[in-house]
Amino acid sequence: MFLDGLRYFLVGLLLIGLQFFLIQEVNLATWIKPMPYIFLIFILPFELNKYAVLFISFALGFVLDSIGDTYGLHAASCVSLAFIKHHADRTFLNIEAVQLQGNSFLTPSFKGFSLFASYTLVLVFIHHLIFFSLDYFKFTAFFTILAISFLSTLVTFLFMLLYLSVMRKN
Repeated sequence: MFLDGLRYFLVGLLLIGLQFFLIQEVNLATWIKPMPYIFLIFILPFELNKYAVLFISFALGFVLDSIGDTYGLHAASCVSLAFIKHHADRTFLNIEAVQLQGNSFLTPSFKGFSLFASYTLVLVFIHHLIFFSLDYFKFTAFFTILAISFLSTLVTFLFMLLYLSVMRKN
């Protein structure tokens, strides 16, 4: 249990470092702002207490807000993602079947890539939509918020797939 917690802590530090030192410093495009740090929320085990997941999500967002001066945007969107993910897991996934396959979180090997992609893309899009809605905070930027959320979701999803492929080889 302690080693698993240490592993998640180190993965969180790696993702925060990737987000803060690499992605925020490299200007990919005006409309693309990936946030691969949210992958930590996706790899937390199903059997973890929902309040622990909410706390970890808040801590993850709070650290990024403290480093990047975003005044609670990351914390609010991470907690929202964790809350929605908990209910989506219980509603749409057969958690026992995922655990019987030896996984503690959803992977593409469970019922194929299409389920994994649709589940992950929807949740990442909701996170990005909340984040950019709070960031722009004006109704006149509605289409800008949708476009940035959509493009950033795609790039974040690609980062998540890259991380999963690297993790699978180790």
